[in-house]
Amino acid sequence: MNRTFDMLPFFAALFIDLFSFGLMYPVIIAFFHQPSVAHLYPPQTLALLLSATFSLFPLGMFFGASLLGDISDAIGRKRTLLICMGGLTVSYGLMVLGVQTMILSFFLAGRLLSGLMAGSGPIAQAAMMDRSAPEDRGRNLSHVVLVNCVALTSAPAVGGILARFDMRAPLLATVVLCIGAFILIQRAHFTEVAPATRFSFSWQRPIENFVHAARHPHIRWITLSFFLFQLGFSIYFVYVLLLMQRQYGLDPAGIGLFSATIGAGFVVGSTLGYPWLARHLPNEAGLAAVSLLVCGGFVVMSAFVPQLAQWPVALLAAMFNVTAYVTLFALISGSASKTEQGWALGIGTSAIALAFFLSGLLANVLTVVPIGPILAAGGLIVTIGALPLWRVRRAAVAIGG
Repeated sequence: MNRTFDMLPFFAALFIDLFSFGLMYPVIIAFFHQPSVAHLYPPQTLALLLSATFSLFPLGMFFGASLLGDISDAIGRKRTLLICMGGLTVSYGLMVLGVQTMILSFFLAGRLLSGLMAGSGPIAQAAMMDRSAPEDRGRNLSHVVLVNCVALTSAPAVGGILARFDMRAPLLATVVLCIGAFILIQRAHFTEVAPATRFSFSWQRPIENFVHAARHPHIRWITLSFFLFQLGFSIYFVYVLLLMQRQYGLDPAGIGLFSATIGAGFVVGSTLGYPWLARHLPNEAGLAAVSLLVCGGFVVMSAFVPQLAQWPVALLAAMFNVTAYVTLFALISGSASKTEQGWALGIGTSAIALAFFLSGLLANVLTVVPIGPILAAGGLIVTIGALPLWRVRRAAVAIGG
């Protein structure tokens, strides 16, 4: 019991990292469809602001992952996590101020800052492994999975339900959580090593990671597949919520519960779906390709099915999303040498951030393009992501032969 309590600060940081991400999409959609906001701007300007709100978080995340890694190397994990929690507290405070005053520049600044601070999860997990005895690491990793599952399913539901009563409520609740996590981390004992380097940050590093991946003979095709997969699914994740609000009239609570259904699909896919498929499809490239084709098919289906069918479609799309995600990450890790592991897995974070940034930009065309074709395009992009894996599978056969 004491060991689990000692890990509470790390679990809090892990929880907030995912919770703050999942919370916001129902809140953003509900906020921008309030009459008090919609009447302030013409439709094209409102679409531009919605696009910026979607895109600024992943833009900050794209550069923030490298920034926080450099800070952690220079000043240690504890101080870096405190910076994350402090930064997230300020960012959600700015968003509260934006909602209160209807000055959207505050809201947008908060979104960008929250993206820059959105790297607490990997740092907390690394700190937790440093603190864990060898016999406790398996148990603590199982707790990590549990915390992630709770965050993925609870965040959108909490965001949507609280936003139904007051748009500031989910933002203020997150501020309270961040302050609580800050206090826990401040009081926690960390197993720190001496700073490895002096602080140095290059904004080009995330871009250099992609260049490095493009030059790698095996990782280039897996990275291309992973990026197409994330781009297509991020389009679905963002715009199916808009579809449910605009076409079917779901209120904030309904949007939150629908988003929580996607989170539940992630949980079922990781705990039940992936282990079952991995037993029946032992070839990782084949498993990833099948998962992408099935996931993409369900995303395309979402462009055409009625409201009631959207719920099981969302659950199934998310389940196969997870099997593709886990398998592609395993392929990336397996294609990298021991000295390349940190860089190779960091590519995944950069690809996710870039995909969500680009998908957010599509909000600019909502005044001229219906949501249905956008969802169908997202599904097609996911299925196209299976094509580069043919090269991976051929390479594996050639090596095996």
